[in-house]
Amino acid sequence: MSALLLAGALGVFAQPAFAQDCTLRVTTWGGSYQKTYESVAKAFEEKEKCKIEWVVGASPDHLVKSRLGQVDVATNTLLNSIAGEKEGLWMELDKSKIPNMANLYSNAIYSPYTVFANVGDYVLAYNTDKVKAAPTSWDELWKPAYKNHVVIYGFEHIPTLSLTVLQAQKNGGSIDNIQPGLDKMAALVKSGNLIGSLDVESQMVSLFQTEDAWLGMLATGRMKELLEKGAKNVKFVRPEEGTFPLITSVNITKAAKNPDKAQAFVNYILSPEVQLAFATRNLYAPTVQNVTIPADFVYKDLLVQNEQFKRLFLPDQEKITANKAKWQNELNKMTSK
Repeated sequence: MSALLLAGALGVFAQPAFAQDCTLRVTTWGGSYQKTYESVAKAFEEKEKCKIEWVVGASPDHLVKSRLGQVDVATNTLLNSIAGEKEGLWMELDKSKIPNMANLYSNAIYSPYTVFANVGDYVLAYNTDKVKAAPTSWDELWKPAYKNHVVIYGFEHIPTLSLTVLQAQKNGGSIDNIQPGLDKMAALVKSGNLIGSLDVESQMVSLFQTEDAWLGMLATGRMKELLEKGAKNVKFVRPEEGTFPLITSVNITKAAKNPDKAQAFVNYILSPEVQLAFATRNLYAPTVQNVTIPADFVYKDLLVQNEQFKRLFLPDQEKITANKAKWQNELNKMTSK
């Protein structure tokens, strides 16, 4: 009897070690993002003998839980990664333990603590029946030929704020001298070109479907939605100045229980197989340069790649956040005159 009890006890302790001894807490958004993460996690768990525990929530929740020491690897937005950097939450990423960092686009390495896991972007969409020549610049939005047929995001949204900074730079200003950009945005509002500056992307999609919108900025995910709905006369370009990125960033917290496994996980999500999964399942472009997108992938062109990736226009996010309310108030004053 004693021998049997001893054998049973040994059997319990002989269970796979990662099920009991190694757990890696990783933040994720729910829905399709989590499903893709889960689809690729099994290979990591088996190789590293470490169980992934998903910490599901909204972006602000990921930052809060990182502060509380409840997270090992934080998948988040760039703004929250920047906030965490300022608070000293993140561990420096070790390139010797994350060899896949060598394959990152140079502009996908934000800092020693933050890299981009995947990227979408905001492109310039246009109705080919109304806009005969493919646009080459964001300046097309200001052309008188498109009166009451242009859509952009609301001024508090990152792509429109980025467009404001871009216009400031093109007209003798900068993010620290935003007035030339505000002047251009005020001119756009007063031109009558805008149907509206919208907060709900589904409205923008509908306006392109009904052909009220001829030209405007649109996230690639919404462009995919239009194509799936059969909008054959809506195409897109990435203007010569670049497009505005929609970034998923990744960090390792200083509170990580197993830093080596956390580094291994970051290395894994930068691997070609994981990058390809997010590209084909979620339409989030790879941030590493050694991924081959299948030639027969229907939405291949919607993924920002190669030289287009290098031309992503990413102004200082901290300065945008600090100044956007002031800029919006100034723009309101300018357009109410």
